Amino acid sequence: MTSSGKKQEPSRRDEMMNASCYLWKWANNDLPGKPGEVHAALLRGQMHPALQTFDSRPVLAAIEALANGSPAEERDEWNWCMAPANNLREAHFVFLNCPRSAEFKSMHHLLARQLLRFDVSCFDESLVMMGDWFPPKLNEFQWGQWPGEMLYEISPDELPVLLKRIQPRFSNPYAILSNRKSNFVQCRAKGRRFLVEWRDNYDLSDFSKFDHWKAQDKDRLAALKAPYTPTGISPQKDPDFLTFADTLNIFRAFLLQQPRPARYHWCNINEELP
Repeated sequence: MTSSGKKQEPSRRDEMMNASCYLWKWANNDLPGKPGEVHAALLRGQMHPALQTFDSRPVLAAIEALANGSPAEERDEWNWCMAPANNLREAHFVFLNCPRSAEFKSMHHLLARQLLRFDVSCFDESLVMMGDWFPPKLNEFQWGQWPGEMLYEISPDELPVLLKRIQPRFSNPYAILSNRKSNFVQCRAKGRRFLVEWRDNYDLSDFSKFDHWKAQDKDRLAALKAPYTPTGISPQKDPDFLTFADTLNIFRAFLLQQPRPARYHWCNINEELP
């Protein structure tokens, strides 16, 4: 749902900078874990109740393999350690310092492809946010119009205000709400209505395994002659355009870990996605 551009190609030295990341494992409980609070607790030498210890050995081996596979001029920029240092099998976290490209998400994705299989998550200390593709403890809310402004562990009562921040007249008028399993709902504003989609990911280490649906208004859908094509349908009749109340209802159901609301028709669009 986003686009980007560049004015000129930077030199390699200008392009590179270091990232400082904390790798930890979320506990199997329902306690919230706002990343900033978890990070602060670890800096104080405390184990946050939203975390659990983990065997750091496979994580460290994967990091070492990434470092050894990086360009020779970057290998010295990879540094890591674990805490506590004397118990690799029950680590509280692993601290990693590594090179980052100008597109910060590419570094997150590089780490995620190797580390998600070990059920750890990544907090990017430099950006004060969870690494892209790495799951939050309970939930994460973000807007297309405020990139980098992430909210964690939101409540259902906050949803109306958060969705109303979307400005349809400006670029990237969308919002995404994701959970610990990296499932998500997203909406894009168009005028006074919204396009709403829901995705279930089935494997955190393989994002090609998913189902992706768009929500449709059943009454509007029933009024159309089947089969129909989306082109040429006015916004007043298009079943893909939902009201704010409908959008809020779907986001709330997702946040409360409920199934997709049956009052809408859910059209699977897997084959339409790249």
